[in-house]
Amino acid sequence: MIMTNTLAAIPISPVSPSLSISPIDLSKCSESELGLFLSQRMELVWHGEFDRLFAQYFPHTWYLVPTFFPPSERWRVFKDSAKVRFSCQECGHGWTSMKGRVIFWFHLNYTTNSGYVMFKLYGQQCQKCKNGSYEHAMWYPEEVVKVIGNVYNRVGQIFYGFVRPPLRIDRRQGKPRNQHNAELCQACKEGLCKEEWSFS
Repeated sequence: MIMTNTLAAIPISPVSPSLSISPIDLSKCSESELGLFLSQRMELVWHGEFDRLFAQYFPHTWYLVPTFFPPSERWRVFKDSAKVRFSCQECGHGWTSMKGRVIFWFHLNYTTNSGYVMFKLYGQQCQKCKNGSYEHAMWYPEEVVKVIGNVYNRVGQIFYGFVRPPLRIDRRQGKPRNQHNAELCQACKEGLCKEEWSFS
């Protein structure tokens, strides 16, 4: 009874499409400084934003887990895109992509009251080296906030009764110098770049 009253007093609601954090001016950073900053900040932002939003799904406890391999077919899937930055570890070449890809898999276990959101970040190859290895994407904080908000809304739609929750499709401003090269994109190679956003 107490738990029911608590839930009624604090209704769960979708994240507004306009929700954002203040953008950080990284234009004056060198390539190495930018990579270091985003790498150090990324884990904090991913988990911090996830914990902030998913704590609203009490009494269920949700966990964010990075993975290299998709789970079983019974998990729901949500694909999202963002503007990301890459830096080649061999030659130092840096580039921006408007097709940074993340895929989320999520599942709620009602027996344990535990939910899991597994996610994979996809890389790209350096077009100068073309050495066959995929560089890890460096995510801008506001892009992380966007995709975490989107997957939060999708989880809410499936398990918590959200009706047509908003989907943010905006990206950080910028003009990449080159067109997207499917031959160098890990997500394209795995057939996952055809749709910008999808949900199943």
